[in-house]
Amino acid sequence: MSPELDAILGLVRQRTGVDFSRYREATVERRVANRMISVGARSFGSYLVKLEADQDEARHLLSRISIKVSRFYRHTPTFEAVRQRVLPLLAARRKPLRIWSAGCGCGEEPYTLALLLEEANVPGTVLATDIDPQALEAAQRGLYTADALAELPAALAERALLELDDGKRPMFAVRDEVRARVRFMRHDLLFASAPGDGMFDLVSCRNVLIYLQRDVREEVFGALRRAVRPGGFLCLGEAEWPSTPLDRQLTALSRQSRVFQVGLEGSNEAGP
Repeated sequence: MSPELDAILGLVRQRTGVDFSRYREATVERRVANRMISVGARSFGSYLVKLEADQDEARHLLSRISIKVSRFYRHTPTFEAVRQRVLPLLAARRKPLRIWSAGCGCGEEPYTLALLLEEANVPGTVLATDIDPQALEAAQRGLYTADALAELPAALAERALLELDDGKRPMFAVRDEVRARVRFMRHDLLFASAPGDGMFDLVSCRNVLIYLQRDVREEVFGALRRAVRPGGFLCLGEAEWPSTPLDRQLTALSRQSRVFQVGLEGSNEAGP
């Protein structure tokens, strides 16, 4: 890592409390460069000067490095697996259910999970966490454009969201009964303990781990797995797969989704 980029990340850490040193260097460098283009900086050195002069720029860079690309019901096979198999299986064992959406971004994923609880009429709550305060503020507002709904089945969209007409572009607000199931909290997966070992029936952390250095990724994998109750489930992103030691503790629910059951061994597919 160049001295200038190291200084940039050090200033972000000082001003926001977020340390990106354990993320993949190529990812961090690319996203810093992207932010530089937005503000017209031609080099890491000139961007560092701007960062030092502008107290708000560290927050903007934090949001750019931890960029949020999500939608309701993103990667349909995963949410269909949760809807049709995971929630019925969990609800048959215990209620209320506790779900953790780690790296929740602007809220599309935790609200989707809350919607599925609401649709199934299953008591339960969703803890939604992220490192970016601006993303959490957006999530708490619960307002989305039509693009965020592209993968959400129409019947579920009608149940979860209320269309607002402000005379400009359509906006959609999360309905109160869905919002009431979600609690947002700032949390850093890399440096803070999980909200609780063995406390959650379902933990979802999707498309976060691929941006971490390999040893850090395995460390976070382990923390996520420990947060799940025996017999509970862990959801990962489409490009993510457990490391070899965790393979022995997790059983894939299906080959299409990235949903794994914790504590079942000796079979290729989980659940009845």
